[in-house]
Amino acid sequence: MTYFLALCAAFFAAGGAALQDREVSDIPEVHAQGLRLMVSSLKRPVWWVGMGLLIGAPLFQYLALRVGTLIQVQPMVPTELLFLLGILIVTHHARPRLPEWLGATGIVVGLAMFLIAAQPNGGDNTITQKWAVSLSVILIIVAGILFLLSRLLHGSGRAALLGSAAAICFAYEAAMTKLIAETPAGQLLTSPAWLGFAFGGIFGFLLFQYSLRAGHVAASRAAMVIVDTLASVAIGVFAFHDIVNHTPLHLAFECLGFIILLAGAFRLATSPMIVTYDPAPSLAE
Repeated sequence: MTYFLALCAAFFAAGGAALQDREVSDIPEVHAQGLRLMVSSLKRPVWWVGMGLLIGAPLFQYLALRVGTLIQVQPMVPTELLFLLGILIVTHHARPRLPEWLGATGIVVGLAMFLIAAQPNGGDNTITQKWAVSLSVILIIVAGILFLLSRLLHGSGRAALLGSAAAICFAYEAAMTKLIAETPAGQLLTSPAWLGFAFGGIFGFLLFQYSLRAGHVAASRAAMVIVDTLASVAIGVFAFHDIVNHTPLHLAFECLGFIILLAGAFRLATSPMIVTYDPAPSLAE
């Protein structure tokens, strides 16, 4: 059930991102700066459809984290690219070629290797106050540095850095979601994790929107799925003490599977079909 719910979250995230990317890319340059970008986006009905799908993503993520761990749920993030590939096949009548098949195969094989070898389970359902404060400080510092560096670049480089900053925020949001999912009902409304969840979600969303405008979705999406996965697994291991098989043989297969997973995600996100697709055509085409 954990993996099914995580796949649902990935599907909603991919669908929402595709719709919003199409709408944001179609906004005239004169209205695409600063807050005008958000105001212009809010006037587009299809953008709101994408927003509805994006809202569904954290809902399914929450449900997945109620029954699973960060290391079970967050490595499923790269499957968003598989759903994006399917969306392009349906909406743009695209025909995957070798680069797309290699990337998709890498994601499936790498993810399977990692999960089978790691068999993640257990861990702590909560984290110490020290870890909660540390994660918050790390979020602000790392996301801030990536944002400032993005100001020095243009095109895909800026989109990748903004996507990475958004990914850090979303990884932090996932950690807060895990805390909320494990909070007793009587303490739910007063849990400080809600503040972190809102902080990570809002800033991650804003950075994601700007990454879409800064460059093609391939650059921001590749950075997001890779950095989000890496950061979330690190948080799961060090902060929540998620348990994985740690014999030398298991660790070797876990690392190999994780590398194949991320390499497949990068290959698919930067493949010719995804890089060159025009987000503007109507879904009815």
